[in-house]
Amino acid sequence: MKKYSFIAFVLLLFVAFTTPSCSTKTGCPATESLKAPVNKKGEIKKKKGGSSGLFSKKMQKKMH
Repeated sequence: MKKYSFIAFVLLLFVAFTTPSCSTKTGCPATESLKAPVNKKGEIKKKKGGSSGLFSKKMQKKMH
């Protein structure tokens, strides 16, 4: 019985690592739509005021 559970575990790991997840341009719209804005040189654009825009102003005040 222990031998069969080990074989099942190895088979499960093999399937987990070989099954493809979301690849580029297929299946995951979140990975394609969430990109940082960049300029012509490929550098990340900075908003005026220096904030990243990740948190609202109210939340930033609470954290500092």
